[in-house]
Amino acid sequence: KPPFKLPKFIVDTGICDMRDAASTSDQSQKQQNRARVAPKMSAGADVDYRTLHDAFFKHQNKPDSMTEFGDLYYEGKEFETGSGLKIQPGVLSTRLRDALGMTETSPTPWLINMQRYGPPPSYPNLTIPGLNAPIPAGSSYGYHHGGWGKPPVDPFGRPLYGGNP
Repeated sequence: KPPFKLPKFIVDTGICDMRDAASTSDQSQKQQNRARVAPKMSAGADVDYRTLHDAFFKHQNKPDSMTEFGDLYYEGKEFETGSGLKIQPGVLSTRLRDALGMTETSPTPWLINMQRYGPPPSYPNLTIPGLNAPIPAGSSYGYHHGGWGKPPVDPFGRPLYGGNP
């Protein structure tokens, strides 16, 4: 992760140069710690307040990733901004499957909890195999290694996608 960089309109004020000049002092460690705990407001760099005012109120610009004032957020808006991320809920990448030790037909580790507590409320229309969609061919329900937990049933207790309750 790259280190934080000050925005250009703040760097243009010259505050970084004043701060760097103040930090390279010939004080002892004890004096530096004392100055840090109880700073003297008169000591230090004189700040031109007109320059700071202009930086924050005249030359400030908005980051590219922000939306306009008054824009309403709706589900899926992040996909329209062109953020470059190709993330979809419920779709696991091969890298994540390898990290979890999963094969193509093995269930996700959180499937049993979803069967117990229900699907995530943020995604009511998400199809999840073993919960509200059929499991892959060749797989079986059960709590053994590679098993898909309890089969989903209708209100009468009959399995929805085959299987033996």
